[in-house]
Amino acid sequence: MKRLLCLLALASAQAQTPSLQIDLGNGVKMDLILVQPGGFEQGSLATEEGRESDEGPQRRVTITRPFYMAKFPVTRAQFARFVEVTRFRTEAEVGQSGGFGVVDGKLVQQKQFTWKNPGFPQTDEHPVVIVSALDAAAFCKWLTAKSGRLCELPTEAQWEFACRAGTTTAHYAEPVDDIAWHRGNALNQTHPVGEKKANAWGFHDFHGPVWQWCRDWYAPYPAGNATDPLQTNPNLSDKPRQVLRGGSFLSDVSHSRSAERYRNDARSRNADNGFRIICSTTQRATPPSPRPGPVPQPAAPPAMPSTSHVEFHPRPSSGGGGAGWVALGLWGAVLIVVVRALMKFFGGLGGRPSQPSGRDLTGPQAAAMLSSKPAPLTHRFAFNLTDDGFYITGPEEAVGSMLRYECVVSGRMIADEVAFTPGPKGQFIFTGKRPSSVRVQTTGGAAGTDSTVISHGSNDDDDFHRRSFNSSSTSRYPSAY
Repeated sequence: MKRLLCLLALASAQAQTPSLQIDLGNGVKMDLILVQPGGFEQGSLATEEGRESDEGPQRRVTITRPFYMAKFPVTRAQFARFVEVTRFRTEAEVGQSGGFGVVDGKLVQQKQFTWKNPGFPQTDEHPVVIVSALDAAAFCKWLTAKSGRLCELPTEAQWEFACRAGTTTAHYAEPVDDIAWHRGNALNQTHPVGEKKANAWGFHDFHGPVWQWCRDWYAPYPAGNATDPLQTNPNLSDKPRQVLRGGSFLSDVSHSRSAERYRNDARSRNADNGFRIICSTTQRATPPSPRPGPVPQPAAPPAMPSTSHVEFHPRPSSGGGGAGWVALGLWGAVLIVVVRALMKFFGGLGGRPSQPSGRDLTGPQAAAMLSSKPAPLTHRFAFNLTDDGFYITGPEEAVGSMLRYECVVSGRMIADEVAFTPGPKGQFIFTGKRPSSVRVQTTGGAAGTDSTVISHGSNDDDDFHRRSFNSSSTSRYPSAY
């Protein structure tokens, strides 16, 4: 047994290469460095110059698991690749007030300020800014699906452990200007990553040019030593605020210290806030394809859930029954013309709004939509499939509602909840491949609680999807935006 354990430990060590590169596609890559387990003194001594009261008392922290950490903060190019693939919109873009950009050396909120325009010029090599903690978490979720590894924001302890790289002094190297961007040398703007000297473990830019989001909620350090600490209680500060570390191009040089702590509302979007990520040392196993059981004969209609939802099941790309689909398509086309004419006539007499036109749906999907009962205005959602996900479109009244989506992609379930904040084409949900079955229901907000069901087709994926959605279980597989 002892020999077996030794062999397993050796195999694990060999599997953990000192560095890792994640290919984000389109020529964009991310370099990461392995951080081995260890311990350090978190916080600062009372004699440290520039020390803040929330940095003590010092405590011994043990990190028990290895992890990969990004060599640099996330860059504009890396974030742009995420946006390109997922059509994600940051909180500064979704909101009406914009982010806080730089005007005359100060943070000023204006609609024009987003990660694309922080108030000063940037290139692809600059760290991305005007991203909230929630925006950063969305990037991590996408990167998890992309890489097959769990990607997250670092904990405050992981960040300081990697920053110190075995040092116990205020800075991991001297002089401080060799390692840090701050108010005294940054000229009120970010700079390309990697221009300052790396620490002993090969990481750059821990001290500016941007504050970096951590996973913890801000609170005083608990007394005593700690192992893999993570502060999950948001209510231990004057108001819920999330931790940032590292200092920025707008902060004094006194904040360019390994123990320096900062905090902000998790939804804040400032031109000196960015982030870097960590990821697991092992890849997640590919989930097995589900094996749905036989469809009952005769098939019972699916139970109506208690909350509002819209559903369709697009025709499979292969398989038998071609003649039946052709016939259904012809009758569906006739049905569409007749129903549209009737609805237009009666809608004009009664002044009632007509059903959506269905221009975002294919023929069978539109036929299914029109054959259902007219839905209240607040419940009219439609779908448009793409090769790597789908768009959700809906009425203006539904904006801000929480939507729970579930879809089957390559035989596995993907599920998550998102706030309905559609762009010009709708709200895009990234799934990596074209889904074979999609279902969405509102879980709260402006859309109310009445039920409207739109469904079409029947195949193994659809049967698996219906049974999964109507059950209380939640998928363990990560979704993507």
